[in-house]
Amino acid sequence: MKKTIAGIFSLMIIMTLLFTSCGRKKETTESKENADVVLTELMPVDTVNAEEGDWVIKQEMADAEKLNPTVTNDATATGIYIYIFESLLDINRETYELRPLIAKSLPEISEDKLSYTFDLKEDVKFSDGTPLTGEDIIFTVKTIKNPFTDAQALRNYFVDLKNVELVDGNKYKVRFNMAKPYFRAVYSLGSMSITPKHILDKDGMNEKFTWEELEEAQKSLDPKKYPEMQKYADFLNSQEVSRDPKYVLGSGPYKLDKWTTGQSIVLQRNNNYWNKSMVPNFPNKLVFKIIQDQNAALVAAKNKEVDHMFVIPPIDFVENVKDPAKFNLKKALVSEPVYIFIAWNNKSPLFSDKKVRWALSYAIDRQTMIDKIVYGMGTKVQSPVFIESKYYNNDLPVIEYSPEKAKELLTEAGWKDTDGDGIIDKVIDGKKTDFKFTFINNNNPKRKKVMLVIIESLRQLGIQADLQEYEWSVFLEKTKKHEYDACYSAWQLSVTPEDPYQIWHSTQSEGEGSNFISYNNPESDKLIEQNRMEFDDNKRMEILKKWQQIIYDDQPTTFLWTEPSRFIYSDRFRNTRWYAYPDSPLLNEWWTPASAQRYQN
Repeated sequence: MKKTIAGIFSLMIIMTLLFTSCGRKKETTESKENADVVLTELMPVDTVNAEEGDWVIKQEMADAEKLNPTVTNDATATGIYIYIFESLLDINRETYELRPLIAKSLPEISEDKLSYTFDLKEDVKFSDGTPLTGEDIIFTVKTIKNPFTDAQALRNYFVDLKNVELVDGNKYKVRFNMAKPYFRAVYSLGSMSITPKHILDKDGMNEKFTWEELEEAQKSLDPKKYPEMQKYADFLNSQEVSRDPKYVLGSGPYKLDKWTTGQSIVLQRNNNYWNKSMVPNFPNKLVFKIIQDQNAALVAAKNKEVDHMFVIPPIDFVENVKDPAKFNLKKALVSEPVYIFIAWNNKSPLFSDKKVRWALSYAIDRQTMIDKIVYGMGTKVQSPVFIESKYYNNDLPVIEYSPEKAKELLTEAGWKDTDGDGIIDKVIDGKKTDFKFTFINNNNPKRKKVMLVIIESLRQLGIQADLQEYEWSVFLEKTKKHEYDACYSAWQLSVTPEDPYQIWHSTQSEGEGSNFISYNNPESDKLIEQNRMEFDDNKRMEILKKWQQIIYDDQPTTFLWTEPSRFIYSDRFRNTRWYAYPDSPLLNEWWTPASAQRYQN
């Protein structure tokens, strides 16, 4: 699933990453004007004589949206709840292969690809000691299928799931039954974060909802017809359920200790963790400390008040921490599957014409911004598939900066300065309309720099663009509700087979779905649907490349670049392994020698 990112604007879709594992061998990203920057090597495991104790304090730019994994699509939240909740299957961060976690083995899949049967380990327990069973899995799926829960981004991966059942009444054997085949069902079903029925449904309300009723409710979307479903959804969607430790409870190596709004989210080690022999949880606490101002965050890191942070302004990484050892810090530059773009609200009359969107893409000097703002740590992209994936369409021509071509297309689209005020205009629905709009931002300084450069480029074309900044949660709400003109955005990708449905299918522009740009193209929808039904990898590659051509031709967004993630971290930690994978590194793997430990419980 794709996730939205506060640092770069976070989300979680799913695609096969057969890329040249940049986090595992030394490579460089080259800039025309800056020295080569070396990507960080994935080091061998270093846990001999590892010791428990100490805390890891990680800086976050904003509060998480929610910590219940069913009802959030925020990458900040994902980077926290992955330590609390677990799934049937896991993905090896080095090989990208599926492996069992709560399940004993990979599922038994029927020949017709319509049923997936999992045997569960019988020693898995939630952090309160309650056994995790198939009933919790059935409960979790029903909360996802409930059309009134805030699970829009997740629900599309379960649209073809008909029901889930215990096999012969065995609480440790579950079967997922599909209404029709879905090529990546094993990933969706296997990666679902399992939530506790005994905590979140003490009254057994979800047992009353039949699978047929859930499907009918999805079709009607009328809460008056399903008041009990709506009532339960209101409970699950509430902030309390995603913030209070008595509700945020999973089977993972950590548990929620305390969430202080705008200050920190603290996870405490689960000393009774069922899988401690396989999954380490060395630090006593993982503290996610909110520091919005990046200058203040950098000072905190230098002053040893923060142990780990994502460095948003590239200048800080390249210039302002030139000698990290001076502050007992180290740097890491890590390739992650992500792409960055300018989102145009396609429903707006300003951006509904693809000639205008093409003009805007020609008007943006991506290479100069890569060189000057990103310090060369970026590679231009032309589509929403990760550029290092085998599915990426390399035949798409690079869109070069051309103000002349942009002016020509705007003129062809009917935009001219008819009154001499310096702003181009056009008659839309019988009314003279100036080309004026506002970018929104989430107080991210790097994004602001990029948008200010773009605003100046557009000004030279007679387009007036302004900038309005919001706190992260408000920014998310505005994009979800399509209450914006344009914004700098990014999707964080995962490492499972590519399914563009969540972001690009027209149905996902409804409600608070992830298609927040309101893109709608029937030909695109058809190819996305074909991709879901195709199990032959080579055929899906052909489908996805055709689909990327359609997206390229429509230019519903201006694709900018992909760039590695920049981190600084304290040198007192061992086993700091940087994976070419989302949510890198795994903080539960870090450990500190007793002599270097800084915090005690």
